[in-house]
Amino acid sequence: MTRARAAVILAAGQGTRMKSKTVKVLHAVGGRTMLDWSVDLARQSEAAQTIVVYGAHSPAVKTAAEALDCATALQDPPQGTGHAVQSAQDALEAFDGDAIVLYADTPLIQPQTVERVFAALGEGASVAVLGFRPDDPAAYGRLITDADGYLDRIVEFKDASAEERAVGLVNSGVLAAPAKLLFEWLSRVTNDNANGEYYLTDVVGLARADGHKAVVVEADASEVLGVNSRADLAEAEAAFQSRKRAEAMAAGVTLVAPETVFFSHDTGFARDVVIEPHVVIAPGVSLSEDMRVPAFSRLGETGGEE
Repeated sequence: MTRARAAVILAAGQGTRMKSKTVKVLHAVGGRTMLDWSVDLARQSEAAQTIVVYGAHSPAVKTAAEALDCATALQDPPQGTGHAVQSAQDALEAFDGDAIVLYADTPLIQPQTVERVFAALGEGASVAVLGFRPDDPAAYGRLITDADGYLDRIVEFKDASAEERAVGLVNSGVLAAPAKLLFEWLSRVTNDNANGEYYLTDVVGLARADGHKAVVVEADASEVLGVNSRADLAEAEAAFQSRKRAEAMAAGVTLVAPETVFFSHDTGFARDVVIEPHVVIAPGVSLSEDMRVPAFSRLGETGGEE
């Protein structure tokens, strides 16, 4: 029997690198805010409860989350990812099931990937972490496994040795565990590290020290693109469009020049649609069978968000 599920969505980041009046997670990918993407992911993953953690600087996130029928929790002041998740503890006080930590600035994770994370808990792990292998591991936290392939610890880049930094398997940030265990471990996390913050990642070491099993579930790097700047936003949009174009063609749509066609998150397809070059499709549009969309068209309302 599948255990109950909950999602904690971290959305309290400052987003200063976006250089925008709009809060980072309210910027859009595929015509939909990144916050909306993450909430939809939680729902497609059958989360019975979804809590969005926001910061005091971003009441707009609270408003947007409540408009999506989510519970909210305030992180103030910000003291790291572990502290952010702890902010949701009161909202999950009565919850008895598995909780997953998602990020509102990581919009492209697929529901089937989250399903694999929860499945790892069902197969006996007490902690499951979503990892990936980027071409350039850069400053990501490293996932250190033991001789049996189990996850031993997560080391933040600033705290990693040269040997640990050579590891190519890195942390996406997404982590799942039984909620009651997760909060018990978080209560024991300290801020004795280079940033003076309470790291969510420290629960792995605490779990292992308590005799629990921790595992890594690997994802494709294209799913876990985190958005911290306008350049990252453009990269996420490009990845979304590439995925959506492939989906359209698999559904029987002809794209004369695929790289020049831009879809929205909810674009509907039918067989034998032909889309000529340089077409933009806004949210709320479905394409009928045998429809031909002429070049240089824009379908639907203007504007980038639902």
